[in-house]
Amino acid sequence: MAGGVLHLVTDRKAAPDLVAVVQAAVAGGVQWVQLRDKTAAALDLFHLAQRLAPVCRAAGAGLLVNDRVDVAVAAGCDGVHLARKSLPVAAARRILPVPMLLGASVHSLAEAQEAVQQGADYVTFGSVYPTRSHPGQRPAGLDELARVVDAVPVPVLAIGGITPDNVEAVLATGVAGIAVISAIQGDPDPAAAAARLRERMEASAHRPRHPFPKPRCVATPGQETPLRLREGGRG
Repeated sequence: MAGGVLHLVTDRKAAPDLVAVVQAAVAGGVQWVQLRDKTAAALDLFHLAQRLAPVCRAAGAGLLVNDRVDVAVAAGCDGVHLARKSLPVAAARRILPVPMLLGASVHSLAEAQEAVQQGADYVTFGSVYPTRSHPGQRPAGLDELARVVDAVPVPVLAIGGITPDNVEAVLATGVAGIAVISAIQGDPDPAAAAARLRERMEASAHRPRHPFPKPRCVATPGQETPLRLREGGRG
């Protein structure tokens, strides 16, 4: 896919009407939505995932849940994304059914390699640039991002301070795509913000070293894999 995929990581503090924001974002070109709410109870997160799932599917977008493996499975989402304080990747891998995706946030090459060794299907690396969501975090930069992309055999997403003005430089590293928060949710017109990013990405001549998987809702008919527990390590 030209330019890789566009992920939206949600922030309910920035968008009280999250369903409306997600609907606008996927209409503008977001291909994956990561539902993240660190303060929500499991039941509330489950109900929110159930509301977002049909919105994403209608647009051909995938839905991931941050941290909560149980909610992701119960709500029938496409996968789960683990943060630094989530379950270990290997533990989540043992209980996550096929073909649900398992991703992990990493901040160094060593963390990326460990996540892949434990069974991550993809990793999200950052912050690449200074970002409002982690104001005290030193940005890793493009050179370190390129090292991670070159070193691991799975798709790498870049996150942190990515905008239409710098996305081309990010894509030049061979990433599978980008993940953004405020670049879309911080804009008064999320659909237009997503469309601007998507347009720049589609215009890029760079291609991912390892392309990101398609959501199950747009899988080739007849080739869907039924949900089942994996045996051992990476599937």
